[in-house]
Amino acid sequence: MTGSDPHVGDDLGEASFRAEVRAFIARNAPRATFDEGLRVPRDPEEEKAVRSWLGALYTAGYLGAGWPTAWGGREGHRPTRDLILMEELFRARAYRPLDQVLFAGHALLAFGSEEQKRSYLPCIRSGEHIWCQLFSEPGAGSDLASLTTRAEPEGDEFVVTGQKVWCTDAQWADMGLLLARTDPTTNRHAGLTAFVVPMKSPGLTIRPIREITGSEEFCEVFLDGVRLGPTHVLGEVGAGWSVITSGLASERAFVGANAVQLELMFQDLVELARSARLSDGEAAIDREDVQNTLASMLAKVSSTKRIVEDTVERILVDEEHPSDGPLAKLAYSERYVELCETALELISSATSFTEGGRALADRWYANFLWSRALTISGGASEVLRGLLARQLLELPRA
Repeated sequence: MTGSDPHVGDDLGEASFRAEVRAFIARNAPRATFDEGLRVPRDPEEEKAVRSWLGALYTAGYLGAGWPTAWGGREGHRPTRDLILMEELFRARAYRPLDQVLFAGHALLAFGSEEQKRSYLPCIRSGEHIWCQLFSEPGAGSDLASLTTRAEPEGDEFVVTGQKVWCTDAQWADMGLLLARTDPTTNRHAGLTAFVVPMKSPGLTIRPIREITGSEEFCEVFLDGVRLGPTHVLGEVGAGWSVITSGLASERAFVGANAVQLELMFQDLVELARSARLSDGEAAIDREDVQNTLASMLAKVSSTKRIVEDTVERILVDEEHPSDGPLAKLAYSERYVELCETALELISSATSFTEGGRALADRWYANFLWSRALTISGGASEVLRGLLARQLLELPRA
């Protein structure tokens, strides 16, 4: 893996595009690197740099390239180029597009009125607006349709009351995409409506959640009588479930960048083994048991990469099976955790590191603290296992 050309499948046009993207990132990306365990801006200055960087990616035509040309998309855009962009951002360890902003753009294009598109899409492309998602609740995470936040009609407005949680970047966000229950008398899905919410609305309170990593990526958001007018409804009243599920299916090809991340993590693991010194002064990588562990991990990472890459290949030709996404996500998140655990075992056995090794070890600590979140966000591993058991093995629901 580490010695092969990762771009061997690129045709001439895609190879040229990859080189163009790589050069753009090298020239323009903020100097602060993206940390898996510390994934939010550390201060207002870094937040400003991230907004500027996202705006630059849109302005250059790399982000939003698949949008209609009337809204800034590229003529003749190919989805494979979205994947190339994400791969190169991973390789450069640069700040990556915020999932919730990509999601908002897709939802607005698919369901927004012309007025909403004019109001919000240019602000996404400029980096002026960061969006967050107001979906999950204390009692509704994986089973989102069970949410209880209410948006009750009052005249020509809706009055929203409820609590959301695990809202990424809410403290930095200008706008939120909200899912709330407008009709409690219908079935769980039909009574839901999507709204766009200014995050400075009266009655809206944001409380960051301090994580074990020391960062505050997630927030609780409390809505206490927040008033939203008809222009804040995204799509049709009662059709919020379609808005959300459509958005969740967007940017699916980006999952392929996860394969690059696993590759980079394995390279970091090998470098950690080269740097770590054991009690006898021997480099950890010279030990037979460490070499065996690395070889075993290489086989596991390679098989997981193949699962992810197969999924992307089917996505790009619209032949995706319903189980592809859950399988790829489960395999990726579980392998991520295993890489982190292997790294920490190696660190715990080391008595010292060569130059640069300590910084690498610190990064592994941050990755490890973040890793468990991956087994929950985007579909909890337990839920995905149950889903795969029913879809692939045709087992009854437990």
